[in-house]
Amino acid sequence: MRINSGHYSPHFGPLMSADGGCLRRDRTASAHPTIVYGMTTTEVRADIRTRTRTVNVAVALQFLFALAYLIVPVAGLIFGADVQAAAEAELAGQGLSPTILADKGIRFDESGTALVIPVATAAIAVLLACLNLAGKRAGRILTFIFQPLFVIMDVLILFSQSSQVQYLQSLLGGGADAQAVIDAAYGAYPAWLLTITDGRGAFTVAASLVVIVLMLLPSGRK
Repeated sequence: MRINSGHYSPHFGPLMSADGGCLRRDRTASAHPTIVYGMTTTEVRADIRTRTRTVNVAVALQFLFALAYLIVPVAGLIFGADVQAAAEAELAGQGLSPTILADKGIRFDESGTALVIPVATAAIAVLLACLNLAGKRAGRILTFIFQPLFVIMDVLILFSQSSQVQYLQSLLGGGADAQAVIDAAYGAYPAWLLTITDGRGAFTVAASLVVIVLMLLPSGRK
């Protein structure tokens, strides 16, 4: 029986022609995409790209979150002495002893224990970002633990900042103008830095919330 050229067997490989020649396998047999867990290979690749984009956005926000948390301590280290001197000069101008701030334990520069919380927070955010970037499941779990805590902490910081004048006034007493002291202290910072720090709190809260949402999405699961 002679086999016509162009016939092939998808199960038993290439067929032999009557003259002994080997017929080529039909290349269209491999054109159909492979099915993987109910998805074609094309769909799997698209799903991986979507997951990668979602996680990468979350990672970028975590790195930016860490950077935002380092702004205040770094600014305090650079401009802290000038800020403290401006606050003390304002108190002296009000006829009060400049040492009253030190006596009450108030410092406008960032030093000592004042550096611990922001630096530790930034370090944790960087660790989370690195774990998520590496595709570690622990990164996702720890993100769901720490990122909500960051939101709570940021809300508390924003609340404390809104009441700092009243707090300082209660420490200095009725004979001092706490608002003038704070204005003098902040006036020692560059204007651009004040603009950044004013928006830092809102950004860190928003960044944490967006990271949580992204990691909850199906495309954010690893």
